Amino acid sequence: MKFFLMLMLIGASILFSKAMQPFGPGYNSHCMCVKLESRVIPPDNLQSVEILPRGHHCKTTEVIAGLSSGEKICLNPRTPWVKKLINFIEKKNEATRKNKIH
Repeated sequence: MKFFLMLMLIGASILFSKAMQPFGPGYNSHCMCVKLESRVIPPDNLQSVEILPRGHHCKTTEVIAGLSSGEKICLNPRTPWVKKLINFIEKKNEATRKNKIH
């Protein structure tokens, strides 16, 4: 009887752990950026910039730059030039959203 009860508890815990995802599909339980770059990247070398706001996956905002060489690097969001870049992108996105509404 004890063996059967133990087997049922183990089975139920496995079933529930597989059925429940912590925060939905694509959830990443850690920061993507391990090494941060503070050096200034010339605008000609920047192909894309992705800003990942802090959240359950990471305690800090992450800024991932795609370079024209195809490499992706993490920028230090506390660096003054990266702060200006983030503000520029946010203002540009806000203006784009306003234009879509009108």
